Parts: sequence; C-alpha cells; structure tokens
Amino acid sequence: MPVTNDSILNPLLNKDAEKILSFDKTVVEIGTITEDDKPVNINFTFTNIGKEDIRIKRVSTTCGCTLAEFTTDAIKSGEIGEIVLTYNPFNHPGTIDTNAFVYLLDSGRQPVAKLTLLGMVIPGKDAWTRFPYALGKLRMKRKNVEFNELQSGQSPSERILCGNSATYPLKPVAIMLPSFASFHSEPEVIEPGNEADLVITVDESKVPKEKGNDFSFPIILEGIGTGKPSDRTIIVKVKRIE
Repeated sequence: MPVTNDSILNPLLNKDAEKILSFDKTVVEIGTITEDDKPVNINFTFTNIGKEDIRIKRVSTTCGCTLAEFTTDAIKSGEIGEIVLTYNPFNHPGTIDTNAFVYLLDSGRQPVAKLTLLGMVIPGKDAWTRFPYALGKLRMKRKNVEFNELQSGQSPSERILCGNSATYPLKPVAIMLPSFASFHSEPEVIEPGNEADLVITVDESKVPKEKGNDFSFPIILEGIGTGKPSDRTIIVKVKRIE
C-alpha cells in the first residue's frame, strides 16, 4: 500500500486503542491568543485500562509550534499517566489546528491516541518579529529545517514562511541540491512586501544508504539579493527511523 500524506500527518489509530488508554479529554480549545503571549501548557491525563504495563515510546506532533513531554516509566494497569503539550504562538499567526499522536513501545507502528489543540493566534505588535531571520532580502521564520521521523517510502515536505523585504521582486532558486531533495517557492516570484512559502521535499527512497539515519545538507539560495553563500543557506537535518 503506498504511503500517503494523510497517513503520515493523520495516521489511523491502533485497532485496540480504546482498550489500552482512556483519556479525560483528547481535544482542547486554547481560545484566541497573540504571538506575543507566552507558550501555553495543556495537560492530558489518561488511565491504563489494559491488562499489561505500558510505556510511551514517543509523542509525535504535526507542528513545530508544539512540544510534548511525557514519562518514559512503565505505567501499570489501572494507573494514571500524563502528557503535557506546550504550544508556542510566537511566529505562528493564524488558526491553531495541531495534533499529537501517542505511540507505545509495544503497540506497533500505529498510534494509540490522537490529541488535538484548536484556537487562533493573532499577529503580534511588530509584524517583522514574525520573520526573525534574514537570508539576503528574504525575512524568514526559521533558517533550519528538520525531518525528524522520515520513514521508508515517504516523501514529506517542510515549509518555511518568508517575506520579501526588498523593493523589487525576488525569485528564490536553490543550487547544489542533492538528488533526493527538491525546492520551490509558492508563489514562484515574491513581490515586494508579500509573503510566500519555501517548500523543501525529501524523497526517502532516493537517499543513499551510506548517508545513514542521521545527516544534514545545505541548500544555497540565489535570486534573493546579495550576500555570501553562507548568508543565503538553509540547513536541512534528516533523521530516518526504522
């Protein structure tokens, strides 16, 4: 069966999920906050309703704006555990609709729970604080990209929101790309003062075996104004998992 974007970003739960964990809630409405607000911590409490001890292997979030904390200790049948999601609104204006998937050590490759955060982030006082990094005349939300859970057969994409701070149009083009990566901007030409997405895709099936499971590579941009190559470089980090 081919791997689809939906199966990666919204995987099906383990068929026995309802027999393993019972959460007090799985959806939380954060409400309306601003980019200037501090990160929000949301607690999700669960009970092990199965007959066996369980251990949380990882909690995978669908947005870099959300971090997860959890205990790695064994949770016995009938005991209560907790997962804390921390949502950081800085540089993330717009609708909050992010998920976190809970994976157990012995539950296979499918998650046993889906936790959801909903809400809205309105822009902060200074619009340019949304773009704290500069590459040439591009103002960027971030300079580095991470593919932390690249699995066999996947070809995921990461987006970097950027803005054109120049007085003329910019047309970002990547040079020296490895064969397993691709790059483009949406739109292709960024008008002065406008925003765009830089889209980076990694095709796992084309990554040479000698790269190993942890590696990084640079993407040097042209068409974004003057500057040394090191000042026009995005670093992409990749971590493949079995």
